[in-house]
Amino acid sequence: MSSSASDRSASRRSLIRRAAVTGGAAVAATAVSAVNAAPASADTGDPVSIGQVNEGWCTTITNAAPDGAATLVLQNDVGASLRLKRQEVTRTVTGGVYPTTAGLGVIIDQSGQHRKHEALTTANATMLVPIPPTRVLDTRSPAGRARLLEGGGRIDSQGRATAGTFLVVHLRDIVNYGDGMIGNITVAKTEKAGFGTVFGRGDLPDASTINWFGPGQLLSNGVITQLGSYETAAGEYYEDVVAIYVQKSAAAVILDVTGLLVFHPESAVINNPKTLSGGDGVRAQVIKENAERGKRAVQAGA
Repeated sequence: MSSSASDRSASRRSLIRRAAVTGGAAVAATAVSAVNAAPASADTGDPVSIGQVNEGWCTTITNAAPDGAATLVLQNDVGASLRLKRQEVTRTVTGGVYPTTAGLGVIIDQSGQHRKHEALTTANATMLVPIPPTRVLDTRSPAGRARLLEGGGRIDSQGRATAGTFLVVHLRDIVNYGDGMIGNITVAKTEKAGFGTVFGRGDLPDASTINWFGPGQLLSNGVITQLGSYETAAGEYYEDVVAIYVQKSAAAVILDVTGLLVFHPESAVINNPKTLSGGDGVRAQVIKENAERGKRAVQAGA
């Protein structure tokens, strides 16, 4: 699938570069409704004024209600029920919740001191989602090479990637708009001493992921790496890829995935293939929107 230059430039992740291989109450700074309006005055114990900005320096809700009623009910049928204005917090009070550049801040009492902490959410953190062990590459068979976007033409008669081969694996139907993966890499039928590098973004790293020291070896190693995107020579653009560069020696390469690092659990599509209703396009759009946060814009998948 072709992708325009403007679309590609908006990707939140860098392309794998082939060229590299060859080379509550009393909350400070809290406001309700119109963010830039003049603050409404409210004495301690008075209710907040719906539709106006309210200063957050005084208590405006009660801590008890008759007959089990809620002490605070927020409802707005045409917009957000509560809006927090981002502002530097100078008066810290335990229990305070406030917006920050990273997401949401929380103030707690820690050994008698008020401490500011960031709440970890899909806005500012990834999460690890375990998945059933899934083989995404085995160069020894045609079926095992089905996910290859590049490198399939450099496999010898023994199912080994020849020295200097660049393998790009697409994790379709496993993850949509993921950030990283955890798994296991195995080499077999090694020709001589050599090593391989697993990576997901940018230029080829100056590091090895797995090393072997002679012919005929069978070795495995755990791997944690980023996921990235890739554009083929034909201009086809793919998200959620991982690359393996086989250096110095031919070897059969096997890659298994056991966990995914994602911004939203819906991105681990192998675990929830029927969670979202609607057609594939509708489902992919929902996952894309969930994965996007702030400057982390993502591309439409292949």
